[in-house]
Amino acid sequence: MVLQSLMALCQPRSTKSLNPLSPPPTPEPEAPSQPRKWRFDSEANNLFCEWCERYRPGGFHPVDLGDKFCNGTYTVIRKLGSGPYATVWLAVDSSFKRYVSLKIFTAEASVSETEFGIIQFLSQKADIDNRSQYFFTLLDTFILHGPNGTHRCLVFEPMGPSAESLELPDQKPFQSIPSFQKSIAKIIFLHALRGLAFLHENNIVYGDIRSRNLLFSLNDITNVEENELRQDETIPWSFAPVRRRNGKKDKWAPNIIYLGSAFWANSTPTEHYSSVAFRAPELILGKHIGPPIDIWAFGCLMFEFLTGHRLFVVVRGSDSQGDINEMNDNHLLQFNDIIEKLPSTLLNDWPRANKWFHPVTHHPRKGSRLYREGKSPYDSLEVMFAQHKPDDIDEAESAVICSLIRQMLVYAPEERPSAIELLKHPWFLE
Repeated sequence: MVLQSLMALCQPRSTKSLNPLSPPPTPEPEAPSQPRKWRFDSEANNLFCEWCERYRPGGFHPVDLGDKFCNGTYTVIRKLGSGPYATVWLAVDSSFKRYVSLKIFTAEASVSETEFGIIQFLSQKADIDNRSQYFFTLLDTFILHGPNGTHRCLVFEPMGPSAESLELPDQKPFQSIPSFQKSIAKIIFLHALRGLAFLHENNIVYGDIRSRNLLFSLNDITNVEENELRQDETIPWSFAPVRRRNGKKDKWAPNIIYLGSAFWANSTPTEHYSSVAFRAPELILGKHIGPPIDIWAFGCLMFEFLTGHRLFVVVRGSDSQGDINEMNDNHLLQFNDIIEKLPSTLLNDWPRANKWFHPVTHHPRKGSRLYREGKSPYDSLEVMFAQHKPDDIDEAESAVICSLIRQMLVYAPEERPSAIELLKHPWFLE
């Protein structure tokens, strides 16, 4: 009797008893790391946009074209983009007969009161300080309750493509970083610096300067027909149906997932680690931060825009502390070789400095894997700039630009120039 009972317990359950029409269970808040546990088929999960598996409690709000929000005020007609914490949509504002950019945050990433206060402050300054024109204006905000939780929604004026998404005429195949002509790059730099000067004078640190967050303004699209701006659903690779593997209806996800448009774009919140290569030393070492971190990042951006190459190549592995330590160490070692030797004050703040440098002389340990045969694998800033600079910059101007970038990449934050001081530099005034 006992043996038979145990054998009965070990028999596989019959799937015929399961009701295919029964509703699926509520997904766990944490997305599964193993593909075999994904809810959706590979077609939707492989589209280069927000990850389908994050349509779950705490995650993205499911949006389908034609959806209306805020008591029918905003009607979605096109996907603009997505990031780790939000999706962005082009919508028609029925109250003012205009097009707007609608950003819907994930439920778990509700905008902090500090961030929301900054956005409101910038919008209030729009009619007072002319420099506020370098930031898009908040038009409205509302709270959305959906199957995945409560979401903060922000409504902005529509913006054009980001500097990162532009495809330039002379851009090489598979080149992910655009290389701008000097004249165009200088205009971008001037506008960005004016915006930074405005922020810093109001005690605001931007904290995430990079090409994807620099947007071009649009010509007035008020009179453009809605049909011209609607999502083009005839392009096969631009969308995918969202289907559960078990065939059940999923109320936490949209029916279709879309790529953001290649032309219309808007910035979305992103993890700070996605811009790790622009981090200042004090940011890496967990020290006090302020406006100087924006100046450091701006120096990295200048090099990138003018050469089409990154000044520092930093790759993050997993979230393990070991991988993070290796990433930080590699970044600091690049500072030592590309800019100048790390000072003792910085080495003293670096917990693992003795692994790479002699604790007394502070000379590099030649036996380390990054210094095999006593030679650094990194070239200096000047050598790298000379290798990749555009043809319209000669050697004399290269020296001026490299000197200017070096002023921004000073290890001591208090010694970096302010945005206002940079705007007075002769190179920007030419």
